[in-house]
Amino acid sequence: MRNASLARRVSFVAAGVAALVAVLVGASLLAVLSLRNAERRETRSKDVAVASLHVRTLAADLESALRGYALSDNSRFLALFRAARARVPVETGRLSKLVADDPVQLHRSELVRSQLNDYVHDYAENVIVIAQISRNAARGTAANDEGKRRTGDIKRTLDALLTDENARAQRTSAHARTLSNVAVGVGIGALAVSTLLVLLFGGWVARSVARPVRRVAAAASDVANGRLDVRLEEGGTAEVGALVSAFNSMTRALETSHEELVRQNELLRESERQQRDLIGMVSHELRTPLAAVLGFTSLLIEREYDAEERHRYLEIVQGQARRLARLAEDFLDVQLLEGGGLTLVRERFDLVDLVREQARLFFLDAGKHEAVLDLPGEPVEVDADRDRLAQVVGNLISNAVKYSPDGGEVRVELRVVDDEAVVAVHDEGVGIAPEDTERIFEKFFRSDDAASTIGGTGLGLAVAREIVRSHGGTIDVQSELGRGSTFTVRLPVAGRSLPASQGNPLRRVV
Repeated sequence: MRNASLARRVSFVAAGVAALVAVLVGASLLAVLSLRNAERRETRSKDVAVASLHVRTLAADLESALRGYALSDNSRFLALFRAARARVPVETGRLSKLVADDPVQLHRSELVRSQLNDYVHDYAENVIVIAQISRNAARGTAANDEGKRRTGDIKRTLDALLTDENARAQRTSAHARTLSNVAVGVGIGALAVSTLLVLLFGGWVARSVARPVRRVAAAASDVANGRLDVRLEEGGTAEVGALVSAFNSMTRALETSHEELVRQNELLRESERQQRDLIGMVSHELRTPLAAVLGFTSLLIEREYDAEERHRYLEIVQGQARRLARLAEDFLDVQLLEGGGLTLVRERFDLVDLVREQARLFFLDAGKHEAVLDLPGEPVEVDADRDRLAQVVGNLISNAVKYSPDGGEVRVELRVVDDEAVVAVHDEGVGIAPEDTERIFEKFFRSDDAASTIGGTGLGLAVAREIVRSHGGTIDVQSELGRGSTFTVRLPVAGRSLPASQGNPLRRVV
């Protein structure tokens, strides 16, 4: 045996220990099963006792309700009696079901059922009828004696049933305690065997730990050299398994952190690129209107023009100044949205007036566009921030004009659908590519075609979406490249909804 290999010695000891443990575990299982059977029998006896007490309580309820009705002629006692009578088959049926496997107790249970039914039908119901005819007769000695006799029979039957069940419960409890003591003894034996098992395998466990630890040390060296994908095969004893698991968790966390750092680095690079593009875009957007403002104001200062020419130049200056103001407002709004500082001043107003006002404002210089305004003939009231919604509607109309450079119809519609005010702005312009419709509401996003031919910051729709969302509404777009776009805003209506059919189109607002 001394010259046997470690594997053979471990196999020999393991076989002996396994056989011993199997015997003890089998004995423990037998003790536990016996204990469970004893507990089950004891529980059944307790259930029978509880069911018997319920039947006794039911009999007492019948008796007290009947007596109360006979003495007071109060219909409440009659209702209590009828409720208790309805419980008779339920309670006696439960008791019979519990003792179904015991002929003696089942006979007693059926006897109690019969006695209760006789008490109800042969005695109690007759007393009720008599009480309705003659209260004194129902209260008489004969009626009381008969009731006491019948309830006494019921109580004696239940007492016999309970006495028998209590005796059985005591015997079962004593048997259960004996089995419990046996189970404790078996458990102590199993504990002793477990201790012996630990002693026998202690030396082997000590030797088996060294190899996994060396593997972990080598893997740690690989990680230190930059190999973050190193993983160890998990398994082994508790300590070694925990060490391997912790090492694998560490390498996974390091690899994830490394990937996250790489991703963050890419995001920073993308952010830097967007900043450069933004600076270039802003400088371009600022340079053009500033050049126009400076140029025309210089002309107005240096030369004398007639009133009509001067008015035309001032209109150009005003338009470019508005463009600068809108650019500044867009950037301010973006800062407010990102900082969570956007506040709404809500008031109730007519959305029809707002849409008409914004349409007239932006259609004044619509040029070769055909402007169509389709509004209801009745007010559509909303509880909202008027200035912010004016900003949204104005942005959509401005974009419709700007992104249809070849002219065409620009239609602005307002209708009420299912307690929602629906504002739709349709143009026949360049349209939006399908791959860009999902990103059109992102900050600073502009399609390649629009960015190269049409000025803009890419902020207006992002701001409009946040304003609409803050009002509990939605904004979406349907577009076909080269055929035009339709932007739709839905907002909750205040008060009574206006039927969508009530409309009075107003065409060519100039």
